[in-house]
Amino acid sequence: MARDYDDDRVVVIERDNGNGVGMLLLGLAVGAGAALLFAPASGRETRERISRETRRAGRRVKDMTDELGDHLADRVARTRSAVDERVGRAKDAVSSRVEAVSDAVHAGRDAAREARADIERAVEKSKRAYADGRRAYQDRTTRGGMSGELGPTADDLALRQGAEGHVDGLAGDV
Repeated sequence: MARDYDDDRVVVIERDNGNGVGMLLLGLAVGAGAALLFAPASGRETRERISRETRRAGRRVKDMTDELGDHLADRVARTRSAVDERVGRAKDAVSSRVEAVSDAVHAGRDAAREARADIERAVEKSKRAYADGRRAYQDRTTRGGMSGELGPTADDLALRQGAEGHVDGLAGDV
């Protein structure tokens, strides 16, 4: 089945389940034998040329590996720099969030301390007002018991505490 690929060369490689390595070695042996048979130079000259070409190929391989090593080292350095930069930004972000949470915790503790102090003051005022009210009640009942009166009512106590300023101060502070 023919396909049109816009004049591009198409190479189709079929895989044969046969022994590809054996065929490669056979081809190399035949090629090397043919090269020796048809070589225009003597054996000594051929060996020198092979030695020279081998050294030149070795230098090329060394140059290519050096170039590849430099390229890889440069790429590793750029990657390391990018990773270090990202890690630095992540550390900065975490540090700023930790600092924000720490500030919020300290603010919460300060607010809790202030609220506790306010509540303790309000409780203390309530205790004083209660004690003053009991004393007033006991004074009135002690006096009232001799004169036949029953003692102060809850309205009397509320009016008396309001006049003395104990209850009014409490309502505004809470």
